[in-house]
Amino acid sequence: MAALYLEEPLYAFWKNEGAGEDTAETPGMRVDVEKYRMKYRSYRLGYAQAAKGLRSPEGQVTDILHDAEKDSTLESKHKISTAREDKDVIDKSLPIDEPLFHHLSDTKRAEINKYREDYRKYRLGYASGAKGEVADLFKRQISQKEGGYQQMQQMCKEKMSQAMGSEQLSPRFSDDDDADELLRTLSEPAVPSWRPTSLKGLTSTFSGIFADACEESNADTKSMFHTLPQSVLPDPTASYIQVPQLPDGSLQLDASQLLAKTPLPKAAAEFSSIHVIQTAGVAARIGAAQVKNSAAKIGKPCVVHDWPEIPTDDAKAEYDALYNVGSDLILQGANRATLLVFVGTGEPGEMALAVILAMLPFRGIQLAYVTPAEDYENPLQTLRSPSGVFEYTATQPERMGRVSLAAVFGPLAPRTFKEPLSTWSPLRPERHPEEQPAPFKIGCLDLPMVTFEGDYYKGVDRLAALLVGHYGSEIYPVVSVGETGDALGYGDDLLGALAELDCPGFYFPHASGETCKSPEAYGKVELLKAIGAAKQSNKKVVVIAVGGGVNGNATGMIAAMTGSVFVEVPTTLMHYNDATTSAKKAFSLVVNGQILSKNILGTFYLPQLVFCISETFLTLSKCSVHAAVGEACKTMGMLGIANSKTGQEDWHNILGGVEFASDFTKIIETVGGFEKLIQFLQSTRELKAKALALGEELSAMRMERASYGQMANVAKHREKHLTELRRFFHGDLSPEDRAEVIKFLTVINTEIIAAKAMFLAYSDPFEKYRALLFEYAHTLGHGVEAFMNGLYRRATACGLDYSEAFRLHGQCVGMAVLWAGEMSKQQGLLDGDGFLAHQGLLYTFNRFGGYDFAPLRRLCDQLEVSKEEFCEGVLQVVRRDNKRGYCKCREDSSVDQLVRQRPGCLLRSSDPDAELRYLVEVTEDSQREVLERAFDCEFDKVAVLKGDQLHLVKRSEGSLQVDQTKTASALRGLIASLYTEEDRRENLVRVRT
Repeated sequence: MAALYLEEPLYAFWKNEGAGEDTAETPGMRVDVEKYRMKYRSYRLGYAQAAKGLRSPEGQVTDILHDAEKDSTLESKHKISTAREDKDVIDKSLPIDEPLFHHLSDTKRAEINKYREDYRKYRLGYASGAKGEVADLFKRQISQKEGGYQQMQQMCKEKMSQAMGSEQLSPRFSDDDDADELLRTLSEPAVPSWRPTSLKGLTSTFSGIFADACEESNADTKSMFHTLPQSVLPDPTASYIQVPQLPDGSLQLDASQLLAKTPLPKAAAEFSSIHVIQTAGVAARIGAAQVKNSAAKIGKPCVVHDWPEIPTDDAKAEYDALYNVGSDLILQGANRATLLVFVGTGEPGEMALAVILAMLPFRGIQLAYVTPAEDYENPLQTLRSPSGVFEYTATQPERMGRVSLAAVFGPLAPRTFKEPLSTWSPLRPERHPEEQPAPFKIGCLDLPMVTFEGDYYKGVDRLAALLVGHYGSEIYPVVSVGETGDALGYGDDLLGALAELDCPGFYFPHASGETCKSPEAYGKVELLKAIGAAKQSNKKVVVIAVGGGVNGNATGMIAAMTGSVFVEVPTTLMHYNDATTSAKKAFSLVVNGQILSKNILGTFYLPQLVFCISETFLTLSKCSVHAAVGEACKTMGMLGIANSKTGQEDWHNILGGVEFASDFTKIIETVGGFEKLIQFLQSTRELKAKALALGEELSAMRMERASYGQMANVAKHREKHLTELRRFFHGDLSPEDRAEVIKFLTVINTEIIAAKAMFLAYSDPFEKYRALLFEYAHTLGHGVEAFMNGLYRRATACGLDYSEAFRLHGQCVGMAVLWAGEMSKQQGLLDGDGFLAHQGLLYTFNRFGGYDFAPLRRLCDQLEVSKEEFCEGVLQVVRRDNKRGYCKCREDSSVDQLVRQRPGCLLRSSDPDAELRYLVEVTEDSQREVLERAFDCEFDKVAVLKGDQLHLVKRSEGSLQVDQTKTASALRGLIASLYTEEDRRENLVRVRT
């Protein structure tokens, strides 16, 4: 077994030191290793053979090795096999386990995976039968190098340590075994059984295994999709690890020990780097220096950051320190696989700050907290910062068992802390005749989501009564609201209703928009003081986010940092069906008004209630509705008809997916209601504008501390305009049009919520793996959104009106869905009806130009922004995308997702080590090409039905007269036919095999 852990350095030596050439000392070695490589290739060929046999309409199995067997030379076999691969005998755009491998159960996959290990043995070199002459040559050359023996010894110890850490090493070896002992193991005679048998025989064997497994595991495959587990969230745990203490009381720290003893993040093979936080004090600085110096000796990148001295009870200083250091971690190159080492002083409250800091970058990196404290502090119980404002309780169900603190290092005896996750007790409203619940789960936890469909003011009173009834009269509500929600009175109305129930609170209006989604915009002194005072008075702080998704996301960060109850009151579609259906809360990294990276500093934190009042949707902007549809088209494009037979096979490995799987393409047929809603919003824009103007006047009066009577008079006039707007919808709109609008709102919310629940309920509640599918079209979407936000600032400075060019997040994602389809087409992954169906999803909803680039192009021209500047500006944001690292990616590429064949079928990564197989490498060249074409307005189109044929045409006045409900029906029929045809082919294959 020891030889297995020396094969990597051995093989590196063989390749790099010249032993890879055929020499007198290494006779035939290259030939032997090439034969071993062929053993792995036979596995690939066996797969391909079975794939063609199972998928070919004629049921013919091509004998891939026929020609190769005629020529016994290794070189000939290699050339023939490689040539056949190049002809797509084995599709290089897919990993070897696609499409057959996805039929297998986990047990069967494990069985098949052992054949992959044959290639791993080849890669590492000769496996446990490593040739004795290689080891001898290795020893001789090591002995001739200065310091070579010591280098080898250190290498051996590291490999042995890793082996012992993974519990795969034979117990007869220990850390004290020296290089000679291990090299003697290598020098033992080669094990004869490692040599490959005939290529043809192996290929037939592997082909049979695949074919049989596809049939045998069908029931197992279905079981995962149909299994509904009772629990998927872990109980929080953390280890205390003892480190040596010097006579002066300081701790002796070593980077190797910290790396070896701190648990790795999920799916990471090793820590990529170390980032050290050094607190004030000589001992902490000495400890940080020890870590940095020892990291340098083993070649591990290490960056040291200073933690500032913070005055006692200064919550604002604590907040600023957390985000200044957290931002610096990102800017200095920390990533998801970074080990964060916080070298502390052991002072009270310090651990809380360390844990909260660790939860921020990438929504959590592994923390090793170093403390000289002479008493244990349980890291899983409630931790409070020195000011008492910020707190972290690992057992809080809102955090879903997520623990950033991976290990505590100190002078005390080792121990393990473990606590059960507390019971989840959200606010579950009893049934009400005017409320419509939306079923949703995340991590097996039910999240109450309710839409109040009655009168707006009745809805406000209902919510206030629910909050006081559930949490008691000692609550302290903190109502956070953005500029539009503030101007429309949505936040003030709720706080007033709570005050009438003797529960006054704090009103927190703030700037809106993606560039304001930053720690600076929300960490206001007055807000932190209000929360601190309420806590000191033993009040239950309830943080309520009223408004859009940006407000909900960022306000959730304040609730998470302070350990408060969190409630969301969405007034936009995106907030309701997208932002609330995720535990992710985050700030973006914004410097001087420029978004450097979106949603990079955050955490996971669940609201205890999502309460929506449907009449607030009547004051949506056209941009907001288009944004919701842009995200919905992304969902339809990636999931398709998930509850069909083929759809269930597509998503077979989504645990419990059956509970929420649906035909998500039904959203298309609500295009009529979508258009009626846009027309209603256009018709009532003057009423809304008057209400907003009065709201802005009220905001100014509030700042000037105007009298209550003056403000009440202005508020009354605002209420009049909003009442008239609602009356227009209920009275002036025809019953048919009103029904279509309501159907659109109901279907888009229900289906998007179900889509999120399909993945988050059981399979991936932390959205780290399979649920990253919802990042489809977000790589370029985030890029263009961030770049255009910069142009909006420039336009404002120049006095230019950019309202026509303004695009919200979901609109940018919608445009990027089109670009993703074009990139798939360029790579030969999507064509014909599949391409038409994918692009048609968004183009069907583009009759009003909500996804056109032309207005953005006009703004670029006004600001003298060239095509090259636009493309490079977008790609600069893409290069900081937070999905990097999930699969192998060159410097000139990024991580993205692409659809193939049809909506609902995504390309899988060819990287066998990828953490998520649906994240793939996409080159900057292909991204730049679609950006250039977008800049030329090539994608400003609309889907129309001409006769019985769908067409994608340039948007024009003529296209505005088309009945899009017929277009939508035809498009949905086309997508259904693609699934039906695939079902037919699969049935034919099963019959013939």
